[in-house]
Amino acid sequence: FETLWDGKWKIIATTFVAALVGVAFSLVQPNSYQVSTSIQTGDQSVFLKYTSINALLKKEGLLFDGETNPNGYRIDSDSIFEQFVVEFNDYEEMVDALSSSEYVQEAIKNLDEIDKQGVLIAFAKSFELKAPTKNAENWHLSFEWHDNLEGVRLFDDAILKTLVNIRNVAKENIDDLATAVDIRNSRELESLHNEMSLIENKQMGRDKKRIQYLIEQSAIAKELGIERNKLDPNGLTQSSENGISLSFNSIDVPYYLRGYKAIDKEIELIRNRTQEQMLLSADNYLELKEKVVSLENDLASSQLRDASKTIEIDNPNDWVEFDMALADSKSQRKSKLYVALSIVSGGMIGVLFVLVSNAVRKRRERLAKA
Repeated sequence: FETLWDGKWKIIATTFVAALVGVAFSLVQPNSYQVSTSIQTGDQSVFLKYTSINALLKKEGLLFDGETNPNGYRIDSDSIFEQFVVEFNDYEEMVDALSSSEYVQEAIKNLDEIDKQGVLIAFAKSFELKAPTKNAENWHLSFEWHDNLEGVRLFDDAILKTLVNIRNVAKENIDDLATAVDIRNSRELESLHNEMSLIENKQMGRDKKRIQYLIEQSAIAKELGIERNKLDPNGLTQSSENGISLSFNSIDVPYYLRGYKAIDKEIELIRNRTQEQMLLSADNYLELKEKVVSLENDLASSQLRDASKTIEIDNPNDWVEFDMALADSKSQRKSKLYVALSIVSGGMIGVLFVLVSNAVRKRRERLAKA
């Protein structure tokens, strides 16, 4: 201990010099900042304007449902946030934002295109969108950058670019759905018109068959001299010349007994029917006609295109909620640690120097006496 006390000034000097080196080292070390803030779905009120769109999508069977309709689409706070997560994590918007940074431009100016892209992606990965931890609810935006203010600006720029892209994609999706509705309606109309054409052909065949039958029955009635109806309409009986009435089943009664005048009139009415009158007596025609009118007056596609215009002019900045002004920022420079390690190291070096120098001095003294 006495040796250390005698060499205290050497130890103090060594420690002081080491401390100065530690301070200088911490000052020349590049600093960076770790910044983090929460991000969450936008307020539901922001999406109230899209309630009618979702209702229309549901009516048309196009509304997204994870179980029943996974290929559908919807616009609400949850679906937009899901799209935001996917879109942000492809790094395109972050790379685009980073390209405006002078710091990044300086880092990539002498690189070829492939290496530039690699460096840009590496920088982009410094900006993260972190999922909630087990005991948390909100997602977090987090980044580490040499300048916290520039980092906030770049992150904010990338997020806004991401939201604009989501809005553009939403508009394109609604336009595509409108086109899909048009195509679906066109195909259904074509199918219905084909069915109606078949019904028309079948009805024309039935009418021709009926007219042929009536012509034959009229000829028989004329041959037998039956001008007027010989049937009792209430009981379906035929009176004979001797006054005896005979009863018949309506199916078994020969049609010519109605008389050729009634039969010829029926032939005339059938032949004079318009196409629409002819089809009214066809099976399923009215049902198909109603479907055709409904499809021809379907406003779904035009309403979807109007919704697309609403999306196009909407400001997407409120589609997610975050505030970089409230972010937690921590400097990654460990100046105190560097100085503390320098002081300890300087002290240890000073102690070793004093002990070694003292041992060397005593050895020389012993050798001189010998």
